[in-house]
Amino acid sequence: MSDTPIVSVIMPVYNGAKYLREAIDSVLSQSCSQLELIAVNDGSTDSSGAVLDWYARTDDRVRVFHQKNQGVVAALNKGLAEARGKYVARMDSDDICARRRLAKQVALMESRPEVGVCGTGWSYLGRRGGAALPVTDDKEIRAAQMFWPCIAHPTAMMRRELIAKHDLYYNTEFKQAEDYEFWLRFSRHCKMVNIPEPLLHYRVCGEQATSKHESEVREWSSFVHRQAIMHLGIEPSEEDLELHRSLAGSPIPKSLDYVQRAEAWLLKLANANETKHVYDVDALRRVFFQCWYSFCSQAAEMGLWTWPIFRESALSYGFNIPVRYCVSFVVRYALRDRARAAYYRLSKFDTVWRMVAMLNPRTAKSASGDPS
Repeated sequence: MSDTPIVSVIMPVYNGAKYLREAIDSVLSQSCSQLELIAVNDGSTDSSGAVLDWYARTDDRVRVFHQKNQGVVAALNKGLAEARGKYVARMDSDDICARRRLAKQVALMESRPEVGVCGTGWSYLGRRGGAALPVTDDKEIRAAQMFWPCIAHPTAMMRRELIAKHDLYYNTEFKQAEDYEFWLRFSRHCKMVNIPEPLLHYRVCGEQATSKHESEVREWSSFVHRQAIMHLGIEPSEEDLELHRSLAGSPIPKSLDYVQRAEAWLLKLANANETKHVYDVDALRRVFFQCWYSFCSQAAEMGLWTWPIFRESALSYGFNIPVRYCVSFVVRYALRDRARAAYYRLSKFDTVWRMVAMLNPRTAKSASGDPS
C-alpha cells in the first residue's frame, strides 16, 4: 500500500481461525477505506497463519507479522510499533465491526483534538441479550476508572502521536487486565470518550480470558487499583484493596462490619479527592453512589437492615433513589437460599458492566460479558 493510511487496525491472533475471516472482512469492508490491517500471528497452531497470509496476498491493506507465541501484550505492542496511521484502532480476531465504526470514530476525533482515546458501545454475538452503552463523558470515565475500565478494549481508537510522544505501550508485566492499566496511563495525557452506539459485535465465548481466568483478572486489576488510589495520596493496605475489589464487583464477605468498613473506605477516598482534586468531585460522587448501591444490595442477603444503612449514608445524600433500588434489596434477600446460587450463575459475569451502564440513562438492555 503506497498511501499513508488514516487508521491502523491492530488485530492480535492466536488460534482464531474459526471466526477470523468474518473479523477481517468486517474491517476491510469499512466505509473508511483508507486503512491498514496489522495482524500479528502470535504463534498460532491452527490455520490462522495461512488465512492471514491469503488476505495479505489478495489485499495490499493487510500486513501480517508472524512471531513465536509471546502472549497478547507482545502482539499488541508489535502492532503499535508497526502502525503508520494517524489513528490506531483495536480489533479482536473473533469480533465484527459495524460498517461505519471507524468512520464515526475518526469523525469524532477529527472534530475534538483534545480526545486521545475513543471507544464505542457494543452488541453481543454468541448469546442473546442486546447491547451495552458505556458512559460517554471524560469526567465519568476518569472517575469510574477508580474501579474498572470504561473503554471496551476491542472498540478503542487512539491517537498514534500520543503513543509515540509518551511511550504509551502495553505493560509487558501484565498477564491480564493489560487494557485497564493501559487506559489509566493513557488518560493522564488526553481526554477519553465513548460513542453511545453499538459499533462492534462482541463475541462471547466460554474460552475467553475474562471467563477462564477470572481470578487472575481480579488479581492484576488490583495492581491498577493501587495505582489509582495512590494518585489520591493514599497508600492502600491489602485489606483496603480487598474492600476496593468488593466495591468494584467482586464477591463480598457478608457482615455488618464489612459493610461499615466499605462505607468508611469510600468516604476516605472522597475526602482525599476533595483535597487533591484528581477527579471531578460530582462525577466521583456519582460513581461512589453506584458502587455503594451495588455493594449494599449484594449484602442484602444478610437482611433488609442493609437498606436503611444504604439510604442514610452520606454516600447517598443528594441522590434520588428509585423504587427499583428498594425492590432489588428485597429480591436479593428473597433469593438468599437455594435460588441464590442460580442467581449468581446468571449475574456474576456482568456485575461490573451493569454498574458502568447504570451511570448512563440511555443504556440499552445489557447482557452478560465484559469486552476486554
